[in-house]
Amino acid sequence: MKLFSKILEQSFWQVLGKGVTSLSTFIILGLVARNYGQEGTGIFTLALTYLAIFYLLADFGFNAHLLKDARFEWQKLLGARILWSVILVILAIGLLPFLPFATPSFSQSIYFGSLAIIGSGIFVTCNLIFQSKLRYDLSVLALSIGTLTGLGVFALLIIQKLTVPLLLIGHLSGWIIIAATALFLVRKKIFPVFDFNYALKLFKDSWPIAATLALNVLYFRADAFIIAYFRPISDVGIYNVAYSVFQSALVFPTFIMNSYYPMMLKSLGGIKRVGLGLVGLALLGTLITLLFAPLIIRILTGGGFNGSVNSLQILSLGFPAYFLSSLLMWLLIAKNKYKLMLFVYMSGLIFNLILNLIFIPQYSYIAASWVTVISEYLILAMQVMLIWGRR
Repeated sequence: MKLFSKILEQSFWQVLGKGVTSLSTFIILGLVARNYGQEGTGIFTLALTYLAIFYLLADFGFNAHLLKDARFEWQKLLGARILWSVILVILAIGLLPFLPFATPSFSQSIYFGSLAIIGSGIFVTCNLIFQSKLRYDLSVLALSIGTLTGLGVFALLIIQKLTVPLLLIGHLSGWIIIAATALFLVRKKIFPVFDFNYALKLFKDSWPIAATLALNVLYFRADAFIIAYFRPISDVGIYNVAYSVFQSALVFPTFIMNSYYPMMLKSLGGIKRVGLGLVGLALLGTLITLLFAPLIIRILTGGGFNGSVNSLQILSLGFPAYFLSSLLMWLLIAKNKYKLMLFVYMSGLIFNLILNLIFIPQYSYIAASWVTVISEYLILAMQVMLIWGRR
């Protein structure tokens, strides 16, 4: 009971924070959909999807690796992450001329929003302290303050009827406040120490985790970029509206595992109960989504996004696989099976890309939705075989 009470306590804070951020995200998405239509929504959400890849790369698996060592050097980690985040900002902008879907509006959006990568990197670094002390209430506080600030800026920008790229200023302002608040709440020496040898060792030790997480995001969201290449940008808007709702539900296994992972490192005693709880929660989520998807999309967009309803209902069929694979991924990390995990997600990415390239040109976001679901069940099957097949 003590295990579950601790998981529930820490998950509660994360769910509360996600409630704030999801509500803010949906308000922003609704405002964009109503004021800029399917095409504007497509550009806006595609830019955020692109930046999200770099937010994950900014993490680079450092936290998961260092959490095993209570003596981690936080200031050196902060210095390493800031340097890496700056490199990622340059990379995010530098890649734009080579992207086939990089329209002028998309590129301008990245110019305005790319510095948010640094803010995200700083916040993730602070989260190592919060997670190690099981103080997700502090993480949620920083995230909520910054998110609400960003929402206010977004609202002002939309009222002024500025172009879609300029809306990313609101996104950037939110991340600046999140990072500053998190640094304040850490209550440690917040000045970074730039130790290149330390940074190189971190990269050497953590790269399999980073590669796995990056592959996970690519196979999650490569479909949006493939749609942008083969189909009208309005199709991207339709798909990303559905995916935004779908993705909001996926935070539940993430929150549970954030709370359970430090305990998993000490004992695997409660893993079966956690797994059953995740599956039960996933099935409930699928049922609710199938029934209420039309209402959710109508409330969110105000109408005109009927394709998003079909896409969301299909995506919800993948909840059981996503919820359970989250547990098994962290089990592989806890057992230091980094390369096995990398193999699983590389295989999933290749499978996902092949199917999307075959079917998206003809079936657009409907194909992307089905491929997303099928790919995750493949990932889950491989995880099960690798974990239990090696016993």
